[in-house]
Amino acid sequence: MNTRPLTPDEREAFRLGRLVAAERAPYFMHALFAAAPVAAPGLGTFAVDGAWRLYMDPDLLTGPARWDSTTIGAVLLHEVGHLLRDHAVRADALPTPRHHLAWNLAGDAEINDDLLAAGIPLPEGVVTPSALGCQDGDLAETYYAHLVPPNGAPPALPDDGSAGCGSGSGCPPTPGELPAGVSLDDGTATPVSPAEGDLVRRRVAQDVQATIAAKGRGSVPAGMDRWASGVLAPPTVPWERVLRAAVRRAVADRAGRIDYTYARPSRRQLPHIIKPAMRAPSVVVTLVVDTSGSMSQADLDAAMSEVTGVLRTTGVAREHLRLLSVDAAATTPQRVRSVASVRLTGGGGTDMRVGIAAAEAATPAPHVVVVLTDGDTPWPDQPTHARLVCAVISGRPPTGTPPWATTVHIPV
Repeated sequence: MNTRPLTPDEREAFRLGRLVAAERAPYFMHALFAAAPVAAPGLGTFAVDGAWRLYMDPDLLTGPARWDSTTIGAVLLHEVGHLLRDHAVRADALPTPRHHLAWNLAGDAEINDDLLAAGIPLPEGVVTPSALGCQDGDLAETYYAHLVPPNGAPPALPDDGSAGCGSGSGCPPTPGELPAGVSLDDGTATPVSPAEGDLVRRRVAQDVQATIAAKGRGSVPAGMDRWASGVLAPPTVPWERVLRAAVRRAVADRAGRIDYTYARPSRRQLPHIIKPAMRAPSVVVTLVVDTSGSMSQADLDAAMSEVTGVLRTTGVAREHLRLLSVDAAATTPQRVRSVASVRLTGGGGTDMRVGIAAAEAATPAPHVVVVLTDGDTPWPDQPTHARLVCAVISGRPPTGTPPWATTVHIPV
């Protein structure tokens, strides 16, 4: 496919559609004007790349089957939605191998429910969360997890090999996508750098919040409100780094507590005196998992992966790692054999004190206890013998955790 600049008629149709889009969703204005138009004959749809180039089939602008300005505007809002929500970067964080069609459908659903809530007249048959069997208002990652089986098997989707919405949506490049850093022959379609793209996102997020401040909540779809709040939130230290540091520090603290032993006498002996050698303990760690919480399985798996990864790198042997799951119904600790076997079992509040007490009563007693919970639990009143790390997986900051424990907030 040979991409080219738009003809005057095609450019006029694009401008009219962009004007309609800006009138429908004025807070998208900066994104609409940042996306550079490119004619992509034969594409059959619109698509975007990671450099904010907008590829459009000219037949849909001026051909016999052309879209009207309202439809063009709606599709433009959809395509820049992929760029604003950074779907290309988020796709890189998915488990591999990645199923491109499933991610494209998931990203489309994340965008379209907000556009429909804003009254944008999208074309008939667009992908929505309900069409995927999901609830509105969730993230593309949640929809993707619903579509892709957890065992890695290919999802039951008719993948026809199409490029979807282009590399800017986290899909393969559309045929004829311009190389990075390359403009069209007439000097148009100049690529937008990642830093410039971030500035556009922040400006749109500011406009979203300004609209809400002026017109009240409900003037902007709830999903866009949450997105804007996330973009403008102050930078935070990634929870993965905080959790790794907390577990590593707890293990290192216990491993550094050496003791004397006569089981292996010291090599430096005095006449008629047997000196003991010094020995560092083998650190025993117990992972207590709340399997009744409201966090998703993906959140739990991510947190457990971080913890077990740190334990491996800090030299905690497999035989010195125990896993206890605390069930919602009976609040009874259950020994499990592996991280992969821990699965959520339902909702409700669980008393994690039962799991912590069971961990400390085991033989040998643990040096470090790491609790993974949604936080809806009472905590011990007295300091535990083991170092306690509370990893709270919740949408709100944790409260009530013991002041003598190390608390890590894992936001969801």
